[in-house]
Amino acid sequence: MGQDIEVYLSALQDSLRKKWDVLQELLKQTKKQSELLAQKDFKMEDFDAVMDQKDDLIRQMKRLDDGFEAAYGHVAAALKQNPGSYKPQILELQNYIRSITDCSVQIQALEQKNKTVFEQFISDKREEIRNFNLKNKSAASYHQNMTNQHHEWQTYFLDKKK
Repeated sequence: MGQDIEVYLSALQDSLRKKWDVLQELLKQTKKQSELLAQKDFKMEDFDAVMDQKDDLIRQMKRLDDGFEAAYGHVAAALKQNPGSYKPQILELQNYIRSITDCSVQIQALEQKNKTVFEQFISDKREEIRNFNLKNKSAASYHQNMTNQHHEWQTYFLDKKK
């Protein structure tokens, strides 16, 4: 059983190491998203591409979390029974978990900032659309009035000549 636990502990370490790598890439993509949002007129295609990459990374993390939980389920009882025997591995796992938590907090803070900036961007675009529609209505109304006046003048002048 001891060798099995070692194998599971190694799998847990690998899983956390991979999760750390995925989180670093997610942080990189979130920063890229921030840079895009900082631009006045960014391409929505670029923003969508970053969102797609982030979705893929989040799916990878979910798979890693599921695998971690399954592996941990196999060794949890043995680790609780005899934690001293596996102290170095447990300390390494705890260090990874701390680093992962710190990175997660950093990503969440950046995500909240991005969300606020994006909501303002959407609000500004809605206002632009509203103004555009209002200007179009005004122009159409002006054109209609001018067209109607033009017909009245033509009729007036034609009547006067007779």
